[in-house]
Amino acid sequence: MAKKPKGEIVDPTEKLARVIAIGVTKGMDKEEAARRLLSVGFDAPAIGGILGVNANFANVAKGRKPKKDKG
Repeated sequence: MAKKPKGEIVDPTEKLARVIAIGVTKGMDKEEAARRLLSVGFDAPAIGGILGVNANFANVAKGRKPKKDKG
């Protein structure tokens, strides 16, 4: 998903993809959510907007190993 200049109209399909991504990642650890969104083709700026973090967060999360559950 390419970064759009401010004020440009967002394609309805892209809006729908973002809404679904928000729902799917709700309650998920942000690093895990970023990794999953990267794996399905979202770019770092889009992930930043979806998760409410800096766009660079996705790139950092990609380089980290997933945390193991202690349970």
